[in-house]
Amino acid sequence: MGLALAVLSLAAVFTLSLPDDTLWQRVIENAGHGPVFGALAIVLLLLRAPPAGLQLRSFSQYRAVFLVVVVLGIVTELLQLALPHRSVSAADALHDAAGAALGLALVWLVERRLARQLEGNAGDARTPVAVAIALGAFVILAWQPLQAARAYAARTAAWPALLPLNAEAQAAFTRVNDATVSHAPLPVDFRQSGDADSLRLSFNAGARPGVQLLEPVADWSSYEQLVIDVTNPASQPVQLVLRVFDATHDWTHEDRFNQALVIPARTRTTVRIALEAVATSPRGRRMDMTAIADVMLFASRPLDAGELYLTRVWLE
Repeated sequence: MGLALAVLSLAAVFTLSLPDDTLWQRVIENAGHGPVFGALAIVLLLLRAPPAGLQLRSFSQYRAVFLVVVVLGIVTELLQLALPHRSVSAADALHDAAGAALGLALVWLVERRLARQLEGNAGDARTPVAVAIALGAFVILAWQPLQAARAYAARTAAWPALLPLNAEAQAAFTRVNDATVSHAPLPVDFRQSGDADSLRLSFNAGARPGVQLLEPVADWSSYEQLVIDVTNPASQPVQLVLRVFDATHDWTHEDRFNQALVIPARTRTTVRIALEAVATSPRGRRMDMTAIADVMLFASRPLDAGELYLTRVWLE
């Protein structure tokens, strides 16, 4: 019986995966490890009767079940080395262990509370430890969902600005290619009163730097323009491409918005893109301006070593 449950739990971890389209889907998939292994630990424990002469399961039984479930979690991760499109995750193994710890701690607390109520048993000295374990395991399991919620809240608070975002939202919703990213003030020659820090892309010679907005706020239908405040402090102009597509994009060049932008040397430039041009850009259809899925600004050719600054990207 226990072996069958273990096999079913492993199968759930392998097969119950969501497409990694959004941050929430990825977080839910990762967070699912905790409940699966918590339930497995509880069932494996309940299959064990208390030792002879005792009314409650012993600490050693809890410990043994916990170790078995932890080993199963590690084995689950190692088996993924042999599977295509899967990877080993220490975080998943930690969630497995935290789920098992939380489930077992809850059973410990419930069993001993019922024993005190029904039979007047004295309290157990390990009960405070069980409470601490339950709280610690809950924090581990709740950490990723909490961070995701903070990232979504920060993205919403910044709207209709797409960039820059705070640290949590930037880590969750932006991807920088071929460059090192930081928040920094503009060089003095380009700075204006009231400027906040810009997103600085620093890159080596031969790089094609770019920044991609993942899972942007999707509904742009009530706005008229996409505006980009970009600074090129170098002595040569920079050729960029702005790419935008919606949720039904078919991954062809003709089914998205592609706009070449030339940022002159030693200038701070405000680029304005009419959203009607974005909407009518796919061949044979109109882009769904309520379902924008991806925005990317990238160099169209290799650049000399240098920096680009994105002070703000927004809708108006």
